[in-house]
Amino acid sequence: MTDVTVELADLGGWAAQTGRASADCGAAQAYATGNIADTDFGAILELITGDYAGLLTKVHDILGEDGSGLGLEQGALTSCAEAYRDADAQGRDRFVELGGTGVLHSSDDGVANGFDDVGSAQGKLTAPSASGATLPEVSFGWVLDKVCDLIVWVGGPDPREYVTKWIAGDVRKASMQAAAWDCVAACVEAVEANLRSGAAAIAATWTGAAASASAGQMGEWGTALADQAAKMRVMSDHLTDMVDQAVKMAQCVVDIIKTVISVVSAGLSNASIPLYGQWKLIESVKEAITMVNNARKVITVFWNFLTLVIDSIKLCAATFTAESLPPAPAGAPVPAGAGR
Repeated sequence: MTDVTVELADLGGWAAQTGRASADCGAAQAYATGNIADTDFGAILELITGDYAGLLTKVHDILGEDGSGLGLEQGALTSCAEAYRDADAQGRDRFVELGGTGVLHSSDDGVANGFDDVGSAQGKLTAPSASGATLPEVSFGWVLDKVCDLIVWVGGPDPREYVTKWIAGDVRKASMQAAAWDCVAACVEAVEANLRSGAAAIAATWTGAAASASAGQMGEWGTALADQAAKMRVMSDHLTDMVDQAVKMAQCVVDIIKTVISVVSAGLSNASIPLYGQWKLIESVKEAITMVNNARKVITVFWNFLTLVIDSIKLCAATFTAESLPPAPAGAPVPAGAGR
C-alpha cells in the first residue's frame, strides 16, 4: 500500500511559484530579444557574425520554451491539487472502496509555507552598460591614401583593403551585450534557485508516486536551467574577451600604420633629389610593405582567436535546444477513484 500525503495549500503555493518562474523566463526572453539581438559589430568582429546570430536565435527560442514548459508544470500541479481535492470531497472511504491503491491524507491549513522566492529573478534584468572600450582612430585622410598608393605602386598589399578596414566596428555594442548576457544568466540562475527552494519545501508535505514524479521532473528543470545560465556566462566572458583583444589588436595595427606613414613620408620628403631621392623613396616603401605585412600577421592572430571563440559558440548552441529540456508533463497525475 502506498500512502499519499499532501498539504493542499502547499501544493497550491508550489504551483504558484512554478508559475512565477514561467513568467520570469518570459521576462528574460523579452529582455534578451531587446538587448541581445543585433549581431552587426562591424568588420573587426565580422568572423563571428554568422555563428553568433544562429546562437541568439536559439537562446531567444529556449527562453520562450522555458516559460512555456514551466507554465505547463504549473498547470499539472494545479490539476493535481484539484484531483486530490475532488477525491477528498467524495470521502476517503469511498476512495478506497472504488479501488484506490493507498490512503489519501490531505489537509489544507490555508497557508503555503516555504514558497516565497528566495530572490527576484526579474530584478536581475537591469539595463546593460558598456565597458568604455573604444577602437583607436584610424582615419588619416589623404596622407594614408598617398602612402597606400605608393605601396601598391611598388607591388605591395593595399593597407586600406588588407589592414585598416578590419579595425572598424562597434565594440561598445559588443560590450553592452556582454553585460546583457550576464543579466540574463543571473535571471535564469535566480529562477533555478527559486525552484530549488520550492522543491525542498514541497517535499516536506507531499509524498507518493505523483510527488516523486514531479520531483524528478523539476530536478531535470533545475539541471537544464543551471546549464543554460552557465553557458550564458561563458558567452558574456567571450564577448568581453573579444572586445579586449579587438581593442589591443586595433591599437597595435594603428601604431604600425602610423609608423608606415612616417617612414614613407620621410621618403617622400627626399623624392625630389635625383636618383638618391627616388631610391630612398622606394626603399622606404619596401620597408613599409614589411610593416604592413606585420600588421596583417597581427590581424591573423586575432582571427585565430576568434576561430576558437566560434568553436565555443557552437558548443554553447547545443545547450539551447528544446531537446535539452524535460518533456512536457504527461498530464496531471490523478489519484485512483477521483471523479467517480
